[in-house]
Amino acid sequence: MGAMLNVLTGFGVVVLIIGLGYVIGHKQLLGPKALYPLNMYVFWIALPATLLRFMSHADLGQIFGPNLAVVAISSLLTGFTSFALFYWIARRTAKESLIGMLAASYCNGSNLGIPLATYLLDDPTLTLPVILFQVGLYAPTAVLLLDIAEERGSGAQSGASRTRLAPAVASALFKSPLLISAFAGMILAWMNTRFGFELPALIADPIDLIAQSMVAVALVVFGMSMAEVKVLQPGISPRKSVLVASLLKTVLHPTLAFLVGTLIFGASGELLLAMVLMGALPTGQNVFTYAQRFQTQQVLARDTGVVSTAISLPIMAGIVLFLG
Repeated sequence: MGAMLNVLTGFGVVVLIIGLGYVIGHKQLLGPKALYPLNMYVFWIALPATLLRFMSHADLGQIFGPNLAVVAISSLLTGFTSFALFYWIARRTAKESLIGMLAASYCNGSNLGIPLATYLLDDPTLTLPVILFQVGLYAPTAVLLLDIAEERGSGAQSGASRTRLAPAVASALFKSPLLISAFAGMILAWMNTRFGFELPALIADPIDLIAQSMVAVALVVFGMSMAEVKVLQPGISPRKSVLVASLLKTVLHPTLAFLVGTLIFGASGELLLAMVLMGALPTGQNVFTYAQRFQTQQVLARDTGVVSTAISLPIMAGIVLFLG
């Protein structure tokens, strides 16, 4: 009973802070343009500070071990299932099916994953395998495929897109503040293990203070972003597709993570909990960005992000109760 109360309390706190953000956004208490600068503070400053702080003392073997493999396998299996449903069953175009694939398998690993992992599991580095896989490989590959599908749809014969994967991956790696801070943290962790090196307090203390602001600000910003969208509008939203993508993301993805983690890697305890929780994260906001870039399935991407978030929170609470 005590464990259940702790889990419900933890998720209750998360929901309340997101709800506060929703009220702030709906009433525009911080002004009509507050969302963007707060979002940029979280993305460029608070999240990197948090990763740097924890990565500098992290177990690198755990980050690059089975967790990363489970993230990759479960995401690819879920994505392929979604693509097959949209392309072969629903008869959508390749571009539309690729956005459907991302909506069902691309996790909100940074804006929601890091705050949840920090608050509930006391370790934001558990989200790093998700970020590494998605930013370093999954997203660049998906964008490459969207480029190819767009060229074929327009009748272009150029095969140049097929040569862009390596530059796309390199660009994604070197432009991401999350990966840059994570790599810097890895270097500090190695220096600490090898030479006992610690950052001086003049540098470490400001990083710690900024990192401590991350959870609250990120959740408030997430709630504010929810207040700016209207979802499942009749005649506009592809409701059935949104529901399918949301269920694939919040039910199939964590189920596959559980099966892969237990049957292939023999994971248990906190490691298995982290694997399944990361799979249960809702659709990442980047999917809407890609949908906008390629002018396809924008409503599906936006609505799936909101609906999967609403579904994922009680599912993740159940996962923590079951596996925690």
